[in-house]
Amino acid sequence: MKVYRLLFLSLFFGTQITLAQTGLNIPQLTNFDTAMNGLLKRYNVPGGQLAITRYGRLIYNRGFGYADTLTHSLVEPNSIFRLASVSKPITSITLMHLFQEGKFHLDDTVFGPRGILNDTNYSHIKDPRVYNITLRNLLTHSGGWNRDISGDPMFESWTISTAMGVTPPAGPVTIIDYVLRNQMLDFTPGTQYQYSNFGFCILGRVIEKITGEAYENYVRDTILIPIGITDMKTGFNLLKNQLPMEVSYYDYPGEPYTPSVYDNVTMVPFPYAGFNIEAMDSHGAWVASAADLCKILVSVDGYYTAPDILSPSTIDTMTHPSATNANYALGWQVNQYHNWWHTGSLPGTSTEIVRASNQMNWAILLNYRPENDSAITAAVDQLVWNVIPTIKSWDTLNLFTAVNTIPVPNLPTVTIYPVPSNGTVNILLAGSGYSSVRVIDLLGKEVYSTSVDSQKRDQHLFISIPHVTNGLYIIQVTSEKGVVNKRLVIEK
Repeated sequence: MKVYRLLFLSLFFGTQITLAQTGLNIPQLTNFDTAMNGLLKRYNVPGGQLAITRYGRLIYNRGFGYADTLTHSLVEPNSIFRLASVSKPITSITLMHLFQEGKFHLDDTVFGPRGILNDTNYSHIKDPRVYNITLRNLLTHSGGWNRDISGDPMFESWTISTAMGVTPPAGPVTIIDYVLRNQMLDFTPGTQYQYSNFGFCILGRVIEKITGEAYENYVRDTILIPIGITDMKTGFNLLKNQLPMEVSYYDYPGEPYTPSVYDNVTMVPFPYAGFNIEAMDSHGAWVASAADLCKILVSVDGYYTAPDILSPSTIDTMTHPSATNANYALGWQVNQYHNWWHTGSLPGTSTEIVRASNQMNWAILLNYRPENDSAITAAVDQLVWNVIPTIKSWDTLNLFTAVNTIPVPNLPTVTIYPVPSNGTVNILLAGSGYSSVRVIDLLGKEVYSTSVDSQKRDQHLFISIPHVTNGLYIIQVTSEKGVVNKRLVIEK
């Protein structure tokens, strides 16, 4: 029997782990550190990540615990995680962008000669009600499939590939073809809400048909790169294919091995080839950092603090409650308080993104899912909400740009020059009461520090950091009146 690497389970769960934190420490926001550390310890989670925006600024971005428990590599702020169903809002945003451009109507049908997917691949249809399925039905999980009755075909890759006579594991086109050929709908489209991964799999193919491009390529080039995201990708089944900076994934203790989707014989850990994540591109396969998810959120949150890529009317359409579920819109969970969000869950993965009505957004990513995930899902959902009332003051730094965008009264005056710098910097400290100067990269790693004479007035410091690479850094000056963060650009 071939066994994939599972030692990490016994090594992790058989030892006591001291959690580590990475990323810039924001003194005013340490309650978020405490909450994340408590979450990881309570549920035995190896590693996690939390990023938060406020008024369009990334104010918090930290990693917690281990990306890999064997190597003891830490979760960094730029580590990337499987998103599971947090992938669905990404598909929704992409479709709404096409909708905004007039590429389709939400009530256009998907299948049949007049449907968008009128290809031969989708022409063998058992249930004639399929011809009535619209894009709106798929986006609102009212397409006609109930996984509690007929199962979830996205997790039946081996069975489907065998039935269709194709090399396993079955891809999305084969899965759709199989279901249309062999299954009756569980209800008439548009009459019920029944959460459907399969429906969002179809939406990925709709994007491909309308644009003439592969799903991932179109999303990357049209949605992600224009808002500054370059390292989001869809993931792979196997541990050996992990992406750069991707964390490892951990199932609960005692979880039995499962047959591989490649041969139905090799026993594997569920997160690695127990299901075919490569077929889940448009509903569960994206891999990203929490900070990049926050970039997406601020680009569609409807606030005027950062540019949106969708118009106000399109955002309203995307987040308007559906006719079959008052708490689900077009690819988003919603409520009466004008919050919208989405959770994600797969073996080895627990995630959530939130757009809140208080001008804040956040993303929480974990590389673990317990056997019973309802408690951890609730804890993740409440974590930031519970901490917000305890924050006395909010930092003004924008970690998207390393700039203090909101002036804070009574802080001392700090001047740096030249900007950009070749690695040598002049720092002018007006008044007295300073204690230290640090230079930190955007991942929170200190590259320089020095103490300052607190009694001396109007100091002129000259620092040299020739060993650092080109990029953005933060000069953090601590004084008795507070912490001043200044943006430093290194160009050699």
